[in-house]
Amino acid sequence: MFINKLKLLIDVFRASFISLIPYYIFYSIIVLIIAILKYNQMEYKYIVDLAILCNDLFPIFINLSISYHLSIIYQISINKIIFIILSLLIFLSVELLINSDILLKIKLSEYTLLAILIPVVLHYLLGSYLYIIEKYHKNLEINLSKNISSAFTNIFPFFLFFIILTPFFYYITVNFEFHFGLKNISTLSTEFLIFIRMIFAHLFWFIGIHGGNFFDTIVSLNIVNYDLTNSLKAKEFYDLFVVLGGSGCGLSLLLAIFATSHDKHMTYIGKISFPFVIFNINEILIFGIPIIFNFSLIIPFILVPIINFILAYIAIVYLDFFTFNDLTLPWTTPALLSMYLKTDGNLLAVLFQASLISIGTLIYIPFIRKYSKIQSSTYTLDKMSDNLDLSLQVESRKDIKFREAQSSLIKSHYKVDKIIDFLNKNNIILYYQPKINIKDKCCTNFEALIRKKELNNIVKSPNFIEDVEDSGFAYIIDIWVCTQVKKDLDGWAEDGFYPSVSVNIFPPTLEDRDCVERIVSILGHCNISIEIIERRSALNSKIINNLNYLIEKGFKISLDDLGAGYTNFSVLYELPLDSIKIDKSVIDFTNTEKGLVLYHNICKLCSNLNYKIILEGIETNEQLKKLDNGYIDYIQGWYFSKALPFNEVKNFSKNFYLKEK
Repeated sequence: MFINKLKLLIDVFRASFISLIPYYIFYSIIVLIIAILKYNQMEYKYIVDLAILCNDLFPIFINLSISYHLSIIYQISINKIIFIILSLLIFLSVELLINSDILLKIKLSEYTLLAILIPVVLHYLLGSYLYIIEKYHKNLEINLSKNISSAFTNIFPFFLFFIILTPFFYYITVNFEFHFGLKNISTLSTEFLIFIRMIFAHLFWFIGIHGGNFFDTIVSLNIVNYDLTNSLKAKEFYDLFVVLGGSGCGLSLLLAIFATSHDKHMTYIGKISFPFVIFNINEILIFGIPIIFNFSLIIPFILVPIINFILAYIAIVYLDFFTFNDLTLPWTTPALLSMYLKTDGNLLAVLFQASLISIGTLIYIPFIRKYSKIQSSTYTLDKMSDNLDLSLQVESRKDIKFREAQSSLIKSHYKVDKIIDFLNKNNIILYYQPKINIKDKCCTNFEALIRKKELNNIVKSPNFIEDVEDSGFAYIIDIWVCTQVKKDLDGWAEDGFYPSVSVNIFPPTLEDRDCVERIVSILGHCNISIEIIERRSALNSKIINNLNYLIEKGFKISLDDLGAGYTNFSVLYELPLDSIKIDKSVIDFTNTEKGLVLYHNICKLCSNLNYKIILEGIETNEQLKKLDNGYIDYIQGWYFSKALPFNEVKNFSKNFYLKEK
């Protein structure tokens, strides 16, 4: 349970940082403009002030983003705006307490970690409070007015947690340095401190904090200006050899992405960040991939700078390979050019710097390849396409919107990971549920149903359909089902057997014209009925237009599960239907006289609209006798047969005959 909650929290952090990509792009552009203006000796004070403002506002932005995503993903019952405001208010209040004597000189950027922690702690406490108060909420509404009872749900916890958490985080913040003793490490060698600074800087970047600035704040030692050699300071060494292209050696990461990534999103982020990485600005790369809370890439992100540091330190301090001039270069000077200028055109030094970039790229490549395969949605979809034997190249679709990914996809993230692994092992098959023609007393109609094979070869109904739909993968399942049905129809046709088959299709698939045309190309000229799975979303004009297109191509349209979920009677008017399937839940109503009257009138209504009626869920002879009212055309249910594998369908149809009751 704890591990699952931790994974979900990490997903919240990822989504929160990714949401701020426009901010990172804007900030990176500002920094790049400053470098260009400075190089051309033009006035850039206003732009610098803007960059400082953007940098100082980052903790506020990330606090708001994390608060928002926590409130959305975990669905806390307290008003979401109240939660977001309270989180930000606590953060700002703590900063005012800490810096009360220098109010106008507060540097919020130094407190990013605090901005991240506050909404997490607040959410946990609010969740616990609401769980406790829920038992008494109904009694409060009964005994008190609604406004007063809502105070216990919203207003009271607002003040309660503000009063508790503000002094708590104030105490933690002002005592942070004391507990870690970072002010008292000046006795260590400066070279070692520089190395430690590099490691901690990258670890802090991993949780979204500007590592170098944060380390310098808590250590308060001016180690970056230490003279590593006679003409090379620690900061220059760091820029020339360690962070080539930005923290984590961004150039090596970028080259590894271009060389091996199968993920369109990662490649796209790489292309966007390329001009910035050239000037050692890699915020877009770090937050866009993201590196933040990405355990698949944290090892090379830290390992490459360590190797760069060690190799360069040996080459310069111990072997004295290169000499450097007194030229002061801005940190935005591109790699290779910076080395060329700093060594008076020493090509061997430039080659050494290029070698570090190449070594870093080789280290990144296996990690990027693995991350691309395991985490990439586009690669996963392509892999599913190949393993499910689809000739259509599957691409990341625009209808899997980023906002949907932040809510429903993140909620079912780990379920979906397991499902994808399950599907990729070819453990799904099709079975066929007989539809008994109650009037002609025969069976030539079947419904294609997905089944999953367990490790012990036991076949069961799938329990992952809704999770697949939430994740945006439903259309892949739909296309696979259509492809498999066509194979089975061709197999039966070779034996002279031509059944009618109904295929369940999700609304998102029917909304996509490309998918619909793909279905037509697969199943055109076959005796097929499309069953619309309409449980959770409203049918729209795109779906209706595509249904009419399917009818033009010879398909019949059936509405599944009438009487369940969000299905309403307006669809009986709006959709171009051929048949209606009455859900099993309606059968359950017929145990009462009122429910039986409702059932008979539903059947009469559908019959008067000239729809064929399919009744599912018949399990006993008593149900059959009670519900066969003369309006029913087809019956499905275990009373006649369970779903059958491909090789049993023909014999069942051939040998079936419904005896007179």
